[in-house]
Amino acid sequence: MLFFSVLGYANVNLISNPRMYYAMAEDGVLPAAFKRVNSKTQVQEVALSVFVGVILLVLFFADTFEVILRYVMLFDTIGLASAAASIFILRKRTQHLDGTGIYKMKLYPYVTLLFVLVYLFVTVNIFIQDWLGASIGLGLVIAGLPLYLLMKQVNRKAV
Repeated sequence: MLFFSVLGYANVNLISNPRMYYAMAEDGVLPAAFKRVNSKTQVQEVALSVFVGVILLVLFFADTFEVILRYVMLFDTIGLASAAASIFILRKRTQHLDGTGIYKMKLYPYVTLLFVLVYLFVTVNIFIQDWLGASIGLGLVIAGLPLYLLMKQVNRKAV
């Protein structure tokens, strides 16, 4: 049963992550090469190739399934907690629209805050279980920041 769960999760990531890279390239956060789409198959060739390359590197250096699972969980918990926390920023920036923000949501901000805290709790537990592996994973996340800042600077100059 775990095998099918892992395959399902891998399938979701193989479909969604290259599309995120494509959208980030459209926004100018990643190089324009990530927008390249095969005209026959409509596959994001560069984005999918880079994603698979990163996955193969992780598989090469990870020695057990548990290590791979921790890396995936670490990246997902950081990403999902950050995405959920961005709701606070977006609501603050759009408060001028009608005084309530984008839309009304029951139990806001408590549900969002609970979601972020639970994911951060999982992140902390990953660090407790495997300090070295989690530090390497966090280092990989942070390694992407220079590329982001560089592309942001390049886009400012282009506009």
